[in-house]
Amino acid sequence: FFKSMSYIKMIRESRDSKDRSYIKMPDGLKEYLAIYTTEYEDTFLLEPIAQDDFQVMKKAIQGMRERTVENEIEYEMEDKSSGIEKKLQIVKIRKLNRKIGENLKLLYGYRCQICGQVIGEKYGSHIAEAHHIDYFVNSLNNDANNQMIVCPNHHSIIHDANPVFDRRRMVYRFDNGAEERIILNKHLV
Repeated sequence: FFKSMSYIKMIRESRDSKDRSYIKMPDGLKEYLAIYTTEYEDTFLLEPIAQDDFQVMKKAIQGMRERTVENEIEYEMEDKSSGIEKKLQIVKIRKLNRKIGENLKLLYGYRCQICGQVIGEKYGSHIAEAHHIDYFVNSLNNDANNQMIVCPNHHSIIHDANPVFDRRRMVYRFDNGAEERIILNKHLV
């Protein structure tokens, strides 16, 4: 990172020797270190991307859509473990009537019962998820009174933090003391 170090050295030499504040790199001098995972656990591949490399890459992809660039990147990797393997196994399939959750989404206008937001509305889209209050894998209860409509953020948070739902107060209680109250309720009793 010769250009980065030269710039930092020049700025430090022009400052008071006691000034150790952060030095912001100008866009034209920024250099990067790309970190890639490998097939080996706890082993990474480090690739420095110097400013000259960055400028060449920037010219090569100028005007291309991000998805096109991602699809055209070729990784030099071999998969020597690929093939077909026969295996006898038991598979559990969640069998439930999805119409119940879909009808609840319509009932709430795709609004999250916790935050009231319609995710994606700005883009002409409506993203809402049906969440089983008592997890379906444990309760096998797919009834409407065991489902609520939540946004993807609240759904992920609930599954990650695993709070307790107090049906009497209509509130989720988290281990850290936080609470999320249901603000929209047209079907839970």
